[in-house]
Amino acid sequence: MTTPQRVLERLAEGPCSGQALADTLGVSRTAVWKAIELLRGEGIGIEAAAGRGYALVDPAGFGTHTLSWRCGRPVHFHTRCTSTNRLAHDLGLAACPGGTLVVAEEQTGGRGRKGRSWESAAGANLTFSLVLRPALPPREAPLLCLAAAVAVAEVLGLRLKWPNDVLDHEGRKVAGILAEVHAEVDWLHFIVLGVGLNVNQERFGEALPQAASVSWTHGPQDRAGLLGRLVPAIERRCGQVAARRDRVLDAWRELSWTLGQPVRVPESGLEGVAVSLRDDGALMVETSTGVVPVLAGDVELIGSAARW
Repeated sequence: MTTPQRVLERLAEGPCSGQALADTLGVSRTAVWKAIELLRGEGIGIEAAAGRGYALVDPAGFGTHTLSWRCGRPVHFHTRCTSTNRLAHDLGLAACPGGTLVVAEEQTGGRGRKGRSWESAAGANLTFSLVLRPALPPREAPLLCLAAAVAVAEVLGLRLKWPNDVLDHEGRKVAGILAEVHAEVDWLHFIVLGVGLNVNQERFGEALPQAASVSWTHGPQDRAGLLGRLVPAIERRCGQVAARRDRVLDAWRELSWTLGQPVRVPESGLEGVAVSLRDDGALMVETSTGVVPVLAGDVELIGSAARW
C-alpha cells in the first residue's frame, strides 16, 4: 500500500495532525504533505483545520491512489487508453495475478460485443476490466459473464437482458459486459471481464436512444466508491460458478426481464418466447416448432417487451 493510500485509510478514521500521520506511517512530514497533494489532485477533499490537523471531507476522488484504496488492491489506472480489455489481456499474458484491475477515464477504442464500439463520456462513467483465473473448463466461461452481470445488477438494484446487458426499469441499457477468454482446449488460462457502466452521464447521442445512467435512477454517484462495491461483488459471484452455479443461475433468472418475453435472434431469424435459462447459460426459446437453445449472439426484445 502506497503512502497516499495509507494516509486515506487513516483519515477515513477521523482527523489527524500531519505529525501524527508521519509518526503512524513511519514517514516524514514532507512525505505526508506530498501524499495529501497527490490525493487532492485526484479530487479527494482534504482540509487542514487548526487544532484538528487534516480531515477527510470528501472521499469522491478518481485516480490511481483513490481507486486502489477503494478497491483494496493496486489498480492499473489510465487517464486515456485504447481499451482496458486489451491492456488487461496483455497483463494476463504476462502472468498477472487473478483480481488484477484496469480502469480508464476514457477509452479511444472501447468495444462491446461483436466488435461494436462502446461510447462513454470521459470523466462521467466507469470503464474497467478485471482479470480472473478460475479453475474452470473453457466451455463454462460464458457462465462467468452471466455471473458478472448478476453482480452488477444486484449492486445497482437493476435488471438483466440475456446474455450480458444491465437495464434500468425503463428497459434502457445502463451497462454491458464483454468477456474475452485465453484458453486451450481443456484449460482456461484466464478470462478478462470488461465492464462499461454509464454512471453520471446526462445525455446520449441519437445513435443511443436506449442508453441510460445509474444517476437517472439513484442520483449522482461517487464512481470510485461504486467501483469498490462492484469489483468484490463480481469476484464473489464468479467464484460461485465452480461450486454453486445454481445460486448464480437462480439469481440471473430472478433478475431477468428476458424470460417470459417475446424475442428475436437476428443472426438466425429465430423468433419465440424466452422460457428458461439452461444450466450451461443457454437461453431457451419456445418457437412454433419446439424449444430451441440459444448459445450465443444477440437477442432482441419484440414489441412492447422492448421497453419496461
